[in-house]
Amino acid sequence: DINAECQVNSIEDLITLDTLEKYITSEFDVVIDAIDIIKFKAAMIHHCSRNKIPIVTTGGAGGMIDPSRIEVADLSRTTNDPLAAKVRSQLRRLHGFSRNPKRKFGIECVYSTEQPRYPQADGSVSYQKPGVSGLSLDCAFGYGAATHVTATVGFVAASQAINRVIK
Repeated sequence: DINAECQVNSIEDLITLDTLEKYITSEFDVVIDAIDIIKFKAAMIHHCSRNKIPIVTTGGAGGMIDPSRIEVADLSRTTNDPLAAKVRSQLRRLHGFSRNPKRKFGIECVYSTEQPRYPQADGSVSYQKPGVSGLSLDCAFGYGAATHVTATVGFVAASQAINRVIK
């Protein structure tokens, strides 16, 4: 044991609007969010913010290959991250987060400044989004994620969470 007093709660279930209050309680010292479904991610961030539960969230890692481009910033200040941008929009629209660009959300986000690469119909990869509408850019569609990038995002998120606990 590294620390016998450390308790990690790994939830092996889908966090949804129905399960959020059941799983995420004020007993937690910190929550690490790695959800990629926007409405659930935004709901979890709102829930934690409203209940003063510290949370570290992550941006998207799909289409990234350079782990050296990973940074930490307030969610309101992330750049080049389509997932974070959509979550910000939903937090503002549905959950009352400030639209004032000078106000921070108070939510740490681990994200990449790298411009995402998108799969093309001919099998190549491009910085241009494919012109196909109605498809989501997820693993089922072939967006893909590189393990060295997702692992680095996870390690940085864990480091941020540990720093929140030991402060």
